[in-house]
Amino acid sequence: MRQNLINEGSLFWCDFYHLTMSGGWFAAGKQNEHKTSEAFFRKMPKDCGYIVSAGLGEFLEWVENWHVTDKDIAYLAAQKNSNGEPLFSQDFLTALRSQKLQVDVKAVPEGELVFAGEPLYSISGPNWQVELVEAALLNILNSQNTVATKAARAVYAAQSDGIKRPVMEFGLRRAMEQGGLSPTRAAFVGGCVATSNVAAAQTYHIPPVGTMAHSWIMSFENEVDAFKTYLQTYPYDGILLPDTYETRQGILNAIKASKETKIPLKGIRLDSGDLAYWSKQARKLLDEAGMKQTKIITSNDLDEYIIEDLIKVQKAPIDSFALGTKLVRADDMPALGCVYKTKNYEGEDKIKVAGDKTTIPGKTNVIRLLQDGKYNGDVVVSQDEDYLQNGVLVKPLVSYHLQDKTQAPRRFAAGTSAQFLLQDVVRKGQVDEKHKNRPLTEIQQATMRNLQALPEEYKRLRNPHRYGVGMNAPLYQKQQALIQHYQNQFGR
Repeated sequence: MRQNLINEGSLFWCDFYHLTMSGGWFAAGKQNEHKTSEAFFRKMPKDCGYIVSAGLGEFLEWVENWHVTDKDIAYLAAQKNSNGEPLFSQDFLTALRSQKLQVDVKAVPEGELVFAGEPLYSISGPNWQVELVEAALLNILNSQNTVATKAARAVYAAQSDGIKRPVMEFGLRRAMEQGGLSPTRAAFVGGCVATSNVAAAQTYHIPPVGTMAHSWIMSFENEVDAFKTYLQTYPYDGILLPDTYETRQGILNAIKASKETKIPLKGIRLDSGDLAYWSKQARKLLDEAGMKQTKIITSNDLDEYIIEDLIKVQKAPIDSFALGTKLVRADDMPALGCVYKTKNYEGEDKIKVAGDKTTIPGKTNVIRLLQDGKYNGDVVVSQDEDYLQNGVLVKPLVSYHLQDKTQAPRRFAAGTSAQFLLQDVVRKGQVDEKHKNRPLTEIQQATMRNLQALPEEYKRLRNPHRYGVGMNAPLYQKQQALIQHYQNQFGR
């Protein structure tokens, strides 16, 4: 179970080649050579104007718990090469048993908004260890960033007419992870207010919510008795499911059960059929019965597009939404495509030259420029240069667009409001106290603040405006010089 890999700090949350490369580096005496690698994604998902950063807390928990056990060593010792001999040398296994994680990590905090091409994590330290954290990091990033973003988009859609409506996560049974803990966590970071997943609710201190299933109705002789019993059992939390047999009659039966028991009906949940039609019918019947305070909750394969259509186009009188499959599986963007590339080795900046996959050389950070408190562009800069003091640029920036080389460079004057995105979160394997066990409610609030600072044109659910991300002039010039160097060297 993935959560156990985190809690146990498993060495083996990696790909097998990370271990074979480590064994090779130990054999060559290169294991402790200093390296920096960075994680980023190359392009934005379709119709997505931003990505919510999520998952850092789980990664830091794994880093803090990381260790090598006797069981791990025994497993590696049992691996054989194609000739039937031990794959890993005894010297490597002996050295590995005494190792502790010694990496430094800079990362974008959870709840920040990030964009294609800019570093999300910068990890430095002994060569083999920097490499060994790759799979765990990308596994967390690629899943949690997408779910958190889907949740944020659903929350945005749910208030597209200016009225705030709660969005809940009901995705446990459709999650692509045993226990569904991490998707629930990410959904909360993105703005969901509650979850049906009890284990996740307990683990992350998220409010648990639930209504009833159709099986409850079917366990009684008739629908009215089923509703009455539920209301009498939970007189302050009675939310009934009226679409087991016939939805209109189910709504009338819910009203009847409430009146006969004299217990107020807190809400009904519509889980099938035409949600716009049935929510309007339900609202009419409830209002006629004097139950204007009864809420209408909907579920059934919802996503941000359906929610926006229900509210803005069909004017459905829905009070809250419960999302499952399309949220926890990030249905239309299931893989963000985060990658992890070497940027500096033993003090020498490195670059991959491969067309649109060409990387930015060296250790980098991101400066976010602000205008009147709103995002006004990001610029990738070298970590070796100091650009900020007291929240403003101390020298001008010239930024070359990462995705569109035809655009003229943007210029930002000294004195422009700005902030670095990557922060120090781990030093020599020790997690910074400021970033340890950060409350999810605090992270969720940060997400909401950052979304408010993002101009509306970038938050559109369809054809959002493209946010400007560039690299500053010295870094751009270094990249171009290295590209030319390698093309000359290899005769291209």
